[in-house]
Amino acid sequence: MKLPLESLKHEISSLREEETDSRYGKAPEERSIKERINYGFILLDKPAGIRSKTAAYIAKNIMATLGAKKMGYSGTLEH
Repeated sequence: MKLPLESLKHEISSLREEETDSRYGKAPEERSIKERINYGFILLDKPAGIRSKTAAYIAKNIMATLGAKKMGYSGTLEH
């Protein structure tokens, strides 16, 4: 038995390779660990049973030990 969309042909798209203008930042692979920590993001799979605020507090403490200056969250961490 085939799934409804299984017979459709799929096209894969990719972004063009472009040079990063040094006035506006760096390519991700050229960033230092410090830059990645301070200007990156983490995905958090919050375990059931703790509040979103508690999960954000724990993540903030972990990131602070790595040298992050700020940390916050957006949206909801509930499921």
